Amino acid sequence: MPNQQIIKESRKLTQDSPIILFQISGNDSSMASQWSNDLFLVSPEQSGGHTVRYDDRDGNLQTYQPIPISAGGFELSGSNSLPQPQLRISNIDGQMTLYNFDFEDLIGFSVTRIRTYTKYLKSIDGVDQASYDPNAHFTPDTWWFNRKTEESKLGVTYELTSVFDLEGLDLPKRRMYSNFCPFEYRGPECNFTGSAVSSPDECPKTLEACRARFGTNLRFGGFPAATDR
Repeated sequence: MPNQQIIKESRKLTQDSPIILFQISGNDSSMASQWSNDLFLVSPEQSGGHTVRYDDRDGNLQTYQPIPISAGGFELSGSNSLPQPQLRISNIDGQMTLYNFDFEDLIGFSVTRIRTYTKYLKSIDGVDQASYDPNAHFTPDTWWFNRKTEESKLGVTYELTSVFDLEGLDLPKRRMYSNFCPFEYRGPECNFTGSAVSSPDECPKTLEACRARFGTNLRFGGFPAATDR
């Protein structure tokens, strides 16, 4: 629950400037073994274009980078259906396209919103604030990347889903390729420990390559019965 400080601030007639911090993580996804560092983002419209420092969902102090990002549609309706918010992130530098390619459109990744007020941040543009309060924020809410709905040179839009929204869930929650294995060669999912089959010791990620290494006891991450689209 939010602490009394944030509740008192939200009830004032004249409030401090609100700010929303976003933490994107792949640690609980099928791509966790390939994910290294979470993304900590803040809208430059709210941060004045500056980096800000505040605690993440686990209480660790982090630096949030100013990147055009927005989200909406979190409100509950009377239709007995859970909301499916939209998250929009700038793609002007092409970075989100790279993430989509490397991590299968971020399906299964999580995004956590941390809502507070500017005066409670640890620092803005490297300048510490005396009013910093790591506990003065609303309860962080975590959502999951369900699918990518739009991608262009300007930005990427994702549909989010709640952890409770299991209706219509597609399994497995990753792209299905008939003759391509997404596992990291010799990684924890591949788990190949035998001698090198080729020089250099690389795997083309095909079903035939998997058979050459495992024989009949395959560790193939693709779906041979599927049709690539």
